[in-house]
Amino acid sequence: MSKCQRAPLGNDWIDEIATENPTLILEKHLQETIQLCGKVQQARIGSDSTVPRKTRLLFDSMNSELQFFITSIQKHLESRSRGQLHVPEMPESSYWRLFPVESQDLREQLEALLCGYARYARNTSKASARLLRAGDLDGFELLADVFKGVDRCLWFLEIHLEGVALKVDDARLPDWPAGADRGDLPG
Repeated sequence: MSKCQRAPLGNDWIDEIATENPTLILEKHLQETIQLCGKVQQARIGSDSTVPRKTRLLFDSMNSELQFFITSIQKHLESRSRGQLHVPEMPESSYWRLFPVESQDLREQLEALLCGYARYARNTSKASARLLRAGDLDGFELLADVFKGVDRCLWFLEIHLEGVALKVDDARLPDWPAGADRGDLPG
């Protein structure tokens, strides 16, 4: 059984929200986005000359896309709170303890990111549904667009992980789509 399958099925932060407050939902999602971005940056910084060029570019592109998501969520929160943004401090999710902290093994890095992105996609979907129920259509659309980007990242991570397993030449891996790291998010 993979680490991803052994991960707790509960959604530790969204289950704790006792309210349908869109601001709280978005603040929690922003914090999770920041945590995932930190893990991508860790993989990016830890990638050395043995990591294929396209995989290093993938890490760079995923980092840029997550930075864009963070900025977009922050802007939405600022517009809701009239510039008084408060992002609560959250300890790092216990979920990440399942994975080696600073592994230099590319397969382990890709597996950790794949599982992290799958969890993030699930949480994005749940948060999006909660925003829709709460009547925050702009927040719902924002997270729906974030979900599209996350789905693209999952696809690329899966392909790169398969490439590592099959020892595929870097040239045969797909290129990250130009402009994708800016996403399809509204203004």
